[in-house]
Amino acid sequence: MVLSLALTLAGVPFLVAALYLLTLAVASLRKPRPPLTEAVRRRLVVIVPAHDEAELVGRCVDSLRRQDYPPELFRVVVVADNCSDDTAAQARRAGAEVMERRDQAARGKGQALRWAMDGVLAAAEPPDGIVVVDADSVADGGLLAGLAEQLAAGRPAVQGEYLVLGEDDSARSRLVEAAFLLFHRVRLGGRAALGLPVNLVGNGMLLSRDLLLALPWDAFSGVEDLEYSIRLRLAGVHPAYAPRALVRGPIPRGYSAMRGQRLRWEGGRFHLLRARLPELAGRGLRGDAGALDAAVDLAVPPLGLLVMALVGGGAVSGALVAVGTASEASLVPWILALLCLAGFVLVGLHSAGAPASTYLAMLEVPRFLLWKLLTYLRLVRGFDPSRWERAQREPGRGVDGTGSRADRVLIGGVPVDRVGMSGALTLLRSALEQRRQVQVATVNVDFLVGAQRSPELRAVLASSEVNVADGAPVVWLSRLLGRPVPERVAGTDLVPAIAGEAARGGFALFLLGGEGGVAGIAARRLTREHEGLKIAGWLEPPRASLEELDSESIVATVNQAQPDVLLVALGNPKQELWIAQHRHLLPSVSVLIGVGCVFDLMAGR
Repeated sequence: MVLSLALTLAGVPFLVAALYLLTLAVASLRKPRPPLTEAVRRRLVVIVPAHDEAELVGRCVDSLRRQDYPPELFRVVVVADNCSDDTAAQARRAGAEVMERRDQAARGKGQALRWAMDGVLAAAEPPDGIVVVDADSVADGGLLAGLAEQLAAGRPAVQGEYLVLGEDDSARSRLVEAAFLLFHRVRLGGRAALGLPVNLVGNGMLLSRDLLLALPWDAFSGVEDLEYSIRLRLAGVHPAYAPRALVRGPIPRGYSAMRGQRLRWEGGRFHLLRARLPELAGRGLRGDAGALDAAVDLAVPPLGLLVMALVGGGAVSGALVAVGTASEASLVPWILALLCLAGFVLVGLHSAGAPASTYLAMLEVPRFLLWKLLTYLRLVRGFDPSRWERAQREPGRGVDGTGSRADRVLIGGVPVDRVGMSGALTLLRSALEQRRQVQVATVNVDFLVGAQRSPELRAVLASSEVNVADGAPVVWLSRLLGRPVPERVAGTDLVPAIAGEAARGGFALFLLGGEGGVAGIAARRLTREHEGLKIAGWLEPPRASLEELDSESIVATVNQAQPDVLLVALGNPKQELWIAQHRHLLPSVSVLIGVGCVFDLMAGR
């Protein structure tokens, strides 16, 4: 009797946690309110803290410069903090302002943020708000507009939606993507739907000037975002959620590379749990509803730990019931909790619009849980909550927005994907299926030479998600560098190949560029060669410089056609620059490819 009661009581807290998560999943089904109709004009400074991020900071800055937000209303400031590489130079080359900090005695993202915030707020004309974006991340075109909308509505602290870019199509990467969806889109979205505040996650967040003057940033642990969130909650400040403000960050490649990041996240969270939960719970019991809510949210274990606890507790209870030392009633809270948790995952993934491949990734759960268990065992041996480490990445590897990333080789400062035609099509197919926008460049020797002469072109090629080797010399150079590209992927071959993929998947193409009717001829040839291919339209704008092109009319025409793939034949580098400058205005387009003279060749000219 006593043992049965003990097992039952032990399962109750886990049942409450699972019910809490299921409630948030159901609440997240509620659609967010429509955006404000009036134009929001708030002056913002985007701070990008960076520690040895030379490889990716340019891509981040480029995504921020392409925001669908008045350029006169925001600045991008990269904080190169105790860097040993050329992060500062790469950030300047991409067009950002740079603040360089050298202070080995006060290292860490939190320290860098405080130093930069103090400098920005001390300016003669301080901004209305400060946005923080990690240097390895890519901002969606609507990030600043979505955050500013909440600021204009009177919310002094705002958290955008933080999802992952994805590295490959492995089950591990899909599982991590699912975890981010469940935490950020479902858990935060569910709390927002219920009118509850959310915690800041440190990437894609906004803090108002008035808030920072009243409550200066003073969070310096490895989980500075959660630390500052707790301080805000204790001060009665309720951070809001901005689902239309999206930023994506990479995940380390492979379980071994994930270890350091997870140790920081999990270890820092447990450190704060021990340090702040008693205070939150105490204030909650004394009638502070906000503190009680914060305590409950903090006390709910991470999803992986909750699953392990329920499986372990249920197994122990089941074994004791089987041998007759405990009653069957002791199994009830454990079984109900597991059912609630399964409901949270299934309802949550449905609410988040997860693709079918995400559900299949659940087969990776046992391996992931074993790895998590080993991570927790390492935490027992010790953890430094103040340490700031960039996520481990394999040399030469980056992350794009397709959810798929192959290895890259740097040739003349231009990253080239080490993929052949099959690998390139896998990347583009993934982008189309997941509705993620990617820019594709077919890199040949002209690109390499142009990138040396034009910093703007070099920045675009550094940030484009897929760069294939279009030319035997590029393949030869990769071999000389010891990181060979498997084969040439010529634009003349890639265009019919992506047309075939589009025909099979029901995606539509739009042909932009060329002259003398070649776009129409190429479109008709593609439809003859690929049965079922949908051509949304074609347009041959008058020959003009990039600055003189009627881009507004072009964008309107493409948007009216609603294509999935846009083939741009304006010539290098004009087509690459045009795509980079206008892609954020083309929300229906997932794949944008600069194709050079392909239309002429297809038309026999």
